[in-house]
Amino acid sequence: MLLCTEQLWAQAAGSTDGSEANRSGISDHSGIDDVDDEVIVRGRRLADFRAELDAARLRVYDLFNELNSDDAFDVHCQAQDATGTRMRHQTCRPQFQDDISSAAAQAWVRGIRDACGGQFTQECIFSPASNQGKSAAQAEEAWQPVMQQKFAVEMARVVAKSPEMQQAILDYEAVQRAYDEARGGRRG
Repeated sequence: MLLCTEQLWAQAAGSTDGSEANRSGISDHSGIDDVDDEVIVRGRRLADFRAELDAARLRVYDLFNELNSDDAFDVHCQAQDATGTRMRHQTCRPQFQDDISSAAAQAWVRGIRDACGGQFTQECIFSPASNQGKSAAQAEEAWQPVMQQKFAVEMARVVAKSPEMQQAILDYEAVQRAYDEARGGRRG
């Protein structure tokens, strides 16, 4: 909250005559004493906008999770530390991305275990024989673009059929615009 008196406004406006009346707070216009009016300016912190934006995003994803046809498309959000800053940010990912990452890691470990006969030595892990683990992991990761396309189709279907989802997206976009304006037009 910012409080400013009329006296400060006059000083900021550049009254430079140096008269004792101006320094004492007495107005020199028509002999009337200066009234101690206050102007209260209430602003919103960027953190308030970010919290509102996160809540609007969660509302969209919660609705989508209720309305989509496959739990693999459910979107889960979590707060994470941003590299190089003390600020946390929200990261949202559909379940299939976590499932694919997990399957790829398991395929890689299984491939190395098979190539190395169960002996996880540095020599074996970095040998050409362990490439089958890498290939198996890449085969799992190849599902990512296919699932991403299916996810986009499902999102479009849900939005087209649900007026509540459409409104939640419009609300999110309005909060995003207000946040951008509060940041001086810069997108985050």
